[in-house]
Amino acid sequence: MKKCIISFLLLACLCVLDSGAAGVRQGSTRTLVDSCGFFPQLSADGQWLLYSPTEATSLLLKNLTTGAVTTVSTTGYPGFDAILGPDNKVYYVTQQRKKNGLLYRTGRCYDPATGKDQVVLKAQHGRVQPLHATRGVVINGERQVYRSAKQVGAYCYTRGDMLYLVDEQGSTRALQPVKDSNGYLWAALSPDGTRVLFEAASRGLYVCDLNGSIIADLGQFLMPCWYNNDYIIAMSNVGNIRLSGSRIWLISVNGETMKPITPQDERAVQPMVAGDKVVYSVIYDGQVKQLALDIAPALPMAAATGKGKTEKVKDPVSRRDVPRVFINPGHGGHDSDDRHMPTWVIGAQDTLHYYESNSNLTKGLALQEILSNKGYETAISRTTNTTEDDLDLFEIVSLAANSGADIFFSIHSNATGIDKKINFPLGLYRGWDGQPAVEGSQRLSQLVMKHLYKNQVTVWTHEERSRGDWSFYDWGYKVGLGVLRFNKLPGFLSEGSFHDYLPERERLLSSNYCWLEAWNQSLGIDEYFGRKGKFKNGVIAGAVRWDDQMRHDEDKRVFGDDKLLSINGALLRLYNGRGALARTYKVDNLDNGTFVFTNLPPDKYRLDLYYGGENLYITTKVKVKKNQSSYKNLKLKRDQKPKK
Repeated sequence: MKKCIISFLLLACLCVLDSGAAGVRQGSTRTLVDSCGFFPQLSADGQWLLYSPTEATSLLLKNLTTGAVTTVSTTGYPGFDAILGPDNKVYYVTQQRKKNGLLYRTGRCYDPATGKDQVVLKAQHGRVQPLHATRGVVINGERQVYRSAKQVGAYCYTRGDMLYLVDEQGSTRALQPVKDSNGYLWAALSPDGTRVLFEAASRGLYVCDLNGSIIADLGQFLMPCWYNNDYIIAMSNVGNIRLSGSRIWLISVNGETMKPITPQDERAVQPMVAGDKVVYSVIYDGQVKQLALDIAPALPMAAATGKGKTEKVKDPVSRRDVPRVFINPGHGGHDSDDRHMPTWVIGAQDTLHYYESNSNLTKGLALQEILSNKGYETAISRTTNTTEDDLDLFEIVSLAANSGADIFFSIHSNATGIDKKINFPLGLYRGWDGQPAVEGSQRLSQLVMKHLYKNQVTVWTHEERSRGDWSFYDWGYKVGLGVLRFNKLPGFLSEGSFHDYLPERERLLSSNYCWLEAWNQSLGIDEYFGRKGKFKNGVIAGAVRWDDQMRHDEDKRVFGDDKLLSINGALLRLYNGRGALARTYKVDNLDNGTFVFTNLPPDKYRLDLYYGGENLYITTKVKVKKNQSSYKNLKLKRDQKPKK
């Protein structure tokens, strides 16, 4: 309901502002690139246009006077992080994937006047990003920073949920203007250097002063940039649902003007300002367009003189070369893009409501904890489940890039949407089958799917699969999954199982079963990074079912042992090799029969099953190996006698 009200108010705002009430006129629109142009950057003098294809596999520079196009680079996905400096040089970042799976990023500079391209910041792990300063350009890394001149002036940047200001003297201050955000993005100093513009994921667009006090709360917009000291250009934040509604907006800091400046059906994204001109891309078509406004622009930045130099960072966020994983628990909030499926649970004598967003978040938080315990560094796109957490897909990709991650991991479950019921793990990476758009994505997907398929608690109807999303979906040529579009990190979307297969949906109601999926995901990630033996403990998991009693619900589309009725309320006791009680586990009443013992030291264990009080029915042995899953499914007959 909340999202519907917001949409209605936004539509009303569009009707008013399109009528010219804002009092701002704009000139004609000019097409600069016909197709495959994204992340456009226009030089201050309007002569050069920098852009890239969707996958950021190349970086192109067009001379708008002659029409000549130069390929700046085709190495290391250079198109995602690139800017044109006030000196008309191109500053960009390339990435290289090492054998251990870590990404190292290099800062480079290309001079169109001479055709010379050179490394200006040596490869380092973590986030590396080119930034505009008040008098030059900075390529900002966590260990080292390159400045295009000795005195480039002040600048700002974001990392995680912190905003950093670097003053004229190079001193850094950390601010946190908005609490409870999923992370900050797109920070920029105003042309006069007195205010900071930024987007707080899940919260909106803000302007604060240099002490972090909020000056303006401007609503849900993305990828903002200053037009002058009083006006901002930004794109619509359309969330996961309505990409067709994306437009470029003119917004005044005082909130009096909020005017869309692109057509409603154009699907405009990724704006950038140079002088009085605004350039932007058109989704799917990839056209780059330019328009001018009749507002006085900000004065252009001055190009600082002197040779550039590299300096060490005094207080880096991290000096450890350990893998970083960005986790995206899919969806957010019980909204229209979430998949609600009520389930009658016999044991609970109630209808429980399954939402994919719930289980996705449970898995995501579990994976974050598991990986942290294994020595990884992690970032996550959401930690709660509200409407505000249903982030724009480009916002999610940008948060992943800003984290300096080595891989991108989106967690979901699947549904056929038809009467035919199936259940298997499916990994979807960007690209064609066998031809991932980003190196490493297919291998990561295959490894994680392999470990998910080893799960013996569930019943699989088919073997695991890894597919390219361009091949898997027929939505159009190279359209694919929105959350993978513009992503340059090795990554994929994990459809861990099918939640419209009823027994699996009942299992997904269990937080412990969701934890088990996250654990198995971590095993695939361990193998990707070559860390299979780094963690010492293991897991025991299984299911308890009646051996001679079938399910009696109406849904007969079940397979294998899922035809058997699960046992609610069973008690399990686990004894270590010395005979000492190590753990106990009480099976829930949600008709899934699952049990999971986590973080167990390697040993030979005895597992006892009790039912109906202290009646011991089954005793069995299970061996735990480090960083592995061990399974033991148990079946009990109705007339089976307790052990003495």
